[in-house]
Order: sequence, then structure tokens, then C-alpha cells
Amino acid sequence: MPLVALHMGAAFFQFIAAWQSLGFVWTRRLGRVWLLVVLALTLKGFLSLWVGYSVSGNSLVDLSEHPIPLAELFISLLLASGFLLTGHWFRFKERLEARFDLIAEVDRSLVGVLEEKQILSQVCGILGRNEGYRLAWVGVARPDGAVEVEYSGGDGAVFLGEHAFRWDDTPAGRTPPGISLRTGETSVRKRGAAGAPPGWEDSCRHHRLACCASARIDQHGYPHKVLTVHADTASAFDSFETGALTAMAHRVGHAIQSARRHQIFVSAKASYDELLRHQRDGVLLIREGKVVRANPAAAEMLGYASTGLLFDADPSTVLAEPDAFPRLRDALRGCGDSTGRTEWETSVLRRDGSTFTAEISVTWVPREDREESFIPARRGPLGMMLLRDVTQRVRALHELRKERDFSARILDISGAIVLQLGPGGEILLFNSHCEEITGWSSAEAMGKRMPELLIPEPFRGVHRAAIEGVLAGRLPPPMETGIVTADGGERMIAWNHAPLTDDAGGIRSVIVTGIDVTERRNLERQIIEMQKMEAVGTLAGGIAHDFNNILTGILGNLDLANRYVAAGSPAAGPISECIRASERAVQLVRQLLDFSRRAPSERRAVDLGKVVREVVALFSQTIDRRIEVTSSIADELLPACVDPNQVHQVLMNLCVNARDAVMESLESEEKPVVRPLTGYWIYIRAENTEVDDDYCRIFPYARKGRYIRLSIGDNGAGMDEVTQRRVFEPFFTTKKMGRGTGLGLSTVYGIVKQHDGWINLESRQGKGTTFCAYFPEATGIAEDASDAADASRPLSGRETVLFVDDEELIRDLGRQVLETHGYTVCLAADGREAIEWYSANRDRVDLVILDLTMPHRSGLEVFRAIRAMNPSAKVILSSGNTPSEEIGETAFLPKPYRADTLARIVRSVLDVDVTT
Repeated sequence: MPLVALHMGAAFFQFIAAWQSLGFVWTRRLGRVWLLVVLALTLKGFLSLWVGYSVSGNSLVDLSEHPIPLAELFISLLLASGFLLTGHWFRFKERLEARFDLIAEVDRSLVGVLEEKQILSQVCGILGRNEGYRLAWVGVARPDGAVEVEYSGGDGAVFLGEHAFRWDDTPAGRTPPGISLRTGETSVRKRGAAGAPPGWEDSCRHHRLACCASARIDQHGYPHKVLTVHADTASAFDSFETGALTAMAHRVGHAIQSARRHQIFVSAKASYDELLRHQRDGVLLIREGKVVRANPAAAEMLGYASTGLLFDADPSTVLAEPDAFPRLRDALRGCGDSTGRTEWETSVLRRDGSTFTAEISVTWVPREDREESFIPARRGPLGMMLLRDVTQRVRALHELRKERDFSARILDISGAIVLQLGPGGEILLFNSHCEEITGWSSAEAMGKRMPELLIPEPFRGVHRAAIEGVLAGRLPPPMETGIVTADGGERMIAWNHAPLTDDAGGIRSVIVTGIDVTERRNLERQIIEMQKMEAVGTLAGGIAHDFNNILTGILGNLDLANRYVAAGSPAAGPISECIRASERAVQLVRQLLDFSRRAPSERRAVDLGKVVREVVALFSQTIDRRIEVTSSIADELLPACVDPNQVHQVLMNLCVNARDAVMESLESEEKPVVRPLTGYWIYIRAENTEVDDDYCRIFPYARKGRYIRLSIGDNGAGMDEVTQRRVFEPFFTTKKMGRGTGLGLSTVYGIVKQHDGWINLESRQGKGTTFCAYFPEATGIAEDASDAADASRPLSGRETVLFVDDEELIRDLGRQVLETHGYTVCLAADGREAIEWYSANRDRVDLVILDLTMPHRSGLEVFRAIRAMNPSAKVILSSGNTPSEEIGETAFLPKPYRADTLARIVRSVLDVDVTT
């Protein structure tokens, strides 16, 4: 049996060594090559078990005869013991490394932290993490002997609530925190040690706290603190770990002291800054002759937007004018070599050049004997300069009283112009508003008589009487008269007068105030002119409407007559002449409608080159011969989608504006103005242009695409920037009274915008102006008003047409034209008759032609009634005015119209299929 025991014992120790070796590989303490050792030990263990089993039947043997099993048992014991000790060493080493890493992390976390609360919370949080200690906390010693827990970290918060820690020599103070606070040394207690207070051991066992260590955090001038950590292993807190914990407590103490010093510095600096910020006097700190600090009051006094602008400035240049205050400059530069205090009163220069009276106090403090732990940017004495504005204090009382009385009078009288006149009307005060409005400077006006200087001859007597009345105690009523400015211009002023008394109550002068009402009166006149123009436009629109009806009858009957006259007939010529005369009358009526803004817009593809040639031909006949008018048209000019009549108006307005600018230069040649070497000219250019993204970034209102650009330029008077910004405003004009309404360029702007384009201008005063209007490219080809394709369409038909018009002439014309083409025509003289007839015969009617302007019921009312009875009814609306948007896609026949136009539109509408 002893032999079996030897083999079994050797197998046991071999299995222990294999298991420990496998643990080394599993925890990566050793490499995978050690798996071979594990395998060898395991196989050897099984071999020992087999050998032991095989000899188990033998009787007792002498061990001296079998020394190998005994040696094998001894070697296996050594291997198992070695592996166990190695495992213990590994665990010990790893625990120490983890603890030291934890303490090093605490040290790193303290770098740059300047708040005590953050320092302590970080220390407890790091030490109490899972890979650290089970519980870490910081307590502070109170005067009554208690230890108050300030911060904690880990899983033992309940443990801290179960104990009332103390640091005095009582049973409760015999714990490591109390001992460390009393003695200043690091205290360690393991669970089960003697001398523990009641309940300590049970609580530690319950919370799995195997041992505890405490190190005092020394606080100079403050109650000491204690850092306590609890570990869950009894092997913790050997001499190395305890020493590291002690060193860490010292570093935490230094960090807390640094944080408190920083807090004291921050608080002191904040108080210092607050004192400077709320100091009403200006404060400048000076070192080596330069400003190193200034408060807001000093910056405000000296006219600086911020205190930083005064940094590093020379006080002598900041405060003293270069030539006027040598004493101040020398005193500031000389005080650096002495100590003491200097005060004086002098004028101080603001940044904008103005001055004010100030009391200056300079105090210098020597700093040569001061020990500083750093090298400052500037050395030497530190000076403090106080600035106090004493302007109000130096004013005389009689000046203050006079200013108060004068200001009170000014407040009683509203107005922009303020003059003080003597008994003879001489000017004693001439404010800046007077200079701005009249063009006279105060120096030029002072001492001169106000009526003779400013008032035109017809109004001088009125002003003299008003001044005499005020001096006599009679206050004249407000009055409105004109003035003559220094450049000969005229302004309209509303005047008020008031007396100015002396100390004895006598009237010594007259205060005159005035409000410039020139623009208001001009606006009133413009409104009157606009109302007159509106009335004329309304009259012209009414006349044009009647002319349209008459011309419709004339042209239609002439077309019918021309149809029945042979080509060689003597009557053919007169009829053609009548037709051409009627067409000229149609154009005249269209201009009247354009004037009254009732003409329908006809946008189509138009060759703008043709429009430019027409405008140049017309404009050249009416312009001053000293001005040359030229044009330039691109060879392959793109068609534009425009109304040619409105583009014609745009070009004419811009040409007239250019002519006025050039004429202004011509009229000013009597003054010393250099005449252009090339003479005066106006040019009109039409060209294609491609608008890209770069252009749109410069002009955000522009759009990409192909456009036709019309440029109208001149070398006339030009415009300043203020005029250019307002040039398109309605009623804005730079022309003299009666020479312009201010509506020309605003109309141009509106027309161009309505055509989905835009207009720019470039101008230089005295050099000329160029306007550039952009019109979008048309999708089709430029064509005339007539449609060649429609000319070949058959115009005859057999349908029934209801023709509604209040003019008998037009009804007869419509009947004759349509019956000539085979239609059956029914007539109605007004809207009511049309509705009644259609209601009774709607199944017979194929088409309705409606005049929009009729008595009883308007054309739109009849149109709505017919569509209500028959939504698919075919209707043609006719008028000489612009149709409203309400008609939608309904066919429209503008008046006056020709016989063929009527027949063509009737046929085209009847040929359209209408589905409901």
C-alpha cells in the first residue's frame, strides 16, 4: 500500500501543477507554449495513477527497494509548491501594479484642477472604481471630535451610514480614520484585529471589507482631512502600498492648497475688477510709461469703444494734445523716477479730437523691492492715474442760467431751423440746420439782417413786421414763406416766433424757428397733378372706348365695301385710303388707351432691332441738333417675348431721360465746365447676352438664360450715388419744378419687371449714365401681328351665332360679315335680352359673341349666366379695354377689329372641340 500511496500522491501534485500552469496560460501570464507543460504534467499524472493502480495488488514492500517513486513524489511536491508560489507572486505583483496605476491615475487627474470639490470627488471616484478599492472616502475633522464624510466612491455608501466616525481618543476614534487624524500617520487595520470599536468587525464582514487604511491630508490653517480606502482582500496595504497611499494623500493636500490659493486669487481679482468696473472716475494703470490697464469709465471718457484699445498706449499722447500741454506730457514721463502723488486740472483730449476739462491725480508705487516668482512683461514703478470730468464744475452760474432759459425756449417751439435775432433783425445765432438748409455758413450769416439775407423781396415786409411785433410783446401767428438759398434755390419754410427775455424780464431778442415744408408742398402738387392726369386718363379711356366702337363699324364696312369693288374700280383707291386712315386712327386710340392703362397687352416674339430703329428715327427728328443719336444692333439678334408698344415706351422714356441729362450739361457750359472732345451723344444698343451663375451672384434678382439687352447711354450730367439709389422711385425727380413728374423711370422699371426682366444702371457724375434693360428670349420666331397660317383657314360656316352688342352699328356689321360667310346670326342689344334669348334658344346657338361693356347686364354677367346654363358653351368676348383675369382661357376679340379678323376668330373657336 505505501507504494500505491506514493504513486497516487505524485499524481495529485502533478495534477495541481498542471492546473496552476493552465491558469497561467488562461490569464495570459505565460505564453501558449506552456500548454506543452500542462499536457506533460497531465499525462504524467495519469501515468502515475495507472502505475499505482497496477501495483495495488502487491503486498507491502520495502520503500528502500523502490527509491524512484519516492523521488517522483518529492519532485511533484516541489513542482506543485513552486507553481502555487508563482501564482501567489503573480497575483501579488498584479495587485500592486493595479494599485500603483490607480494612484498614478489619481496623480494625473489632479493636474490642472483648481477646485477643491472637483479634486476630492475625482480622487474618491477613481479609487472606488471596480478595478480599484471597494470603498474610498474623504472626511474632515470637526472641532467637536466628529469626522464628517465629505465625498465617497465605491460600493460602501451604506457602510458609511452605519458608523459615526470620530477622531478623538474614544472607542469610536480607534478606527484608522480617527487614529490617522490624531497622529498624522497612516493607519491600517485588518478585519479581526484587536481593539476595534463595537460593531466594526460585523459591519466590515457584512460589507466584505477585509482591511482599511487611512492617511491624513494636512491642511494649513484649515481642519485636517483624512483619506480612507477599504479593500476586499486581507493581503492589501502592505508597506509599499501604504507608502504610496501616504504620498498620494500629501499630493492631494498640496492640490487642495493650490486650489484654495487660486480661489483666493480669483476672488481678489474679481473684487479688484469689480471695483475698477464700477469706479465712476477713469482709472489708468501705468508702467514704464505705458498703459497696462484701464477701466470702462476711462475708455468712455476718452472716446474709446473698449478698454483694450488703451492698452500699451502712451498716456501723454492719449491725454494731452501734442503742442498744447507740455506740462502734462513732461509730468507723466517724469513721475517714473519718484514716488508720491501729483494732482492738477487741465484739458484732456478725446479720441475724436474734442477736449474736456478734467482733474488728474497720479500716484506712483515703487516695486523694486518686491519679490516676484515670475518675470513681468514690464518692470519698474506702477502708477495709477485717476481722471475726473469737471467740465460742469467750471462753468459759470450765469452761463448755466442762460443756457437753461435758451433750451427751455427751444423746447417750447418745434422746428428744425433756429435763429436768434437782435432788435434790428441781425442774426445772433445760426444753428447747423440753418447752414444745411440755406447753404450759408454760420460765420457768413452772423451779424447780417435775416430778411435781407434769406427772405425774397415780396415777403420781407411780413418778416420785419413779425420781428417788431415780438419785440413789442405781440406774438405773431405762424406763417409760411419762401427763402432763397446761397445757390439761388428756393425753399418753403413754416415760421414761428417767440421772445427771449433778459434777467430783468425785458425782451432783448427774438427766437425764430422754421420747418422746411418744401417736399410736402411738392408732394401735394404732385398729387394734384396725378389726380388731374387720372381724370384726363379716365376721360381719354372713355373717348377711346367710343372711338373703338365707331372704328369697328368703319373698318368693318370698308372691308365689306372693298370686297364688292373690283380691283380696277375707281372706288378701290379711296376705300384703301380710308382703311389706312382708319388704321392710323386705331393706333391713336391705342395710344389713348395706353395713356389710361386700358390697352390689352400683346406679348409675342418681336425683333427688338426693328423697335430700336423706329425709336431712333422718331427721336432723331425731335432732339437738339447738337446731340448725336446713334444705334447699334447685333446681326443675329434673338427675338424677345415682349409687347412692342410697351418696349417702345421704355425706349422713349429712357431716351428722353438721356436727352435731359445731356441738355443739363449743355446749359451748364456757361459755367467753367470742360466740353467732351467727342461732343455730346446718345446711343442705343441691342445685343444678345448670356446670363450665368457669376452674374446672378452679383445681381441676385437676375435669372440664368439668354436675354436681349437694350443699352441706352449718354455723356450728360450723370448722377451721384444718392440719386442712383432713388432713381426708380415713383415721384422722385431731380428736375426743376414743372419739368418732371418723377414717373418716367418708375414706369420703365415696372414694364421691364412685367416682362420678367430687370434693369441696371451705371453712372458717374459729370461723365454720363448708361441704362441696361434685359428682356427674355422668345421661344418662337419674331413675327408680325398677322398669322399667315390663319389666312389659309376656311372662314365660312353654317352654324348659328348670337351676336350681342349695345352699338347698332357693330351689330349690323357683325350680322353682315357673318351672314356673308354663311352663318345664321341672331342679334341682342343688351345683356338682359341676350340672357333671355339664349335661355329660350340655347339648343340652336353654336357660338355667342359678347361685348363686355353693355347696359342692364355687363358682358361678364352674361358670360357667367350662359356658362351656368351650358358649361360647354362657346363664347367670344370683345372689348377695347384689357380683359380681366376672370375670363380665363375664353377667346377674346379686341376692338376695333377688321371683318376678316371677326370671321377668322369665329371659325377658329367653332373648330375647337369642347368637352365637359
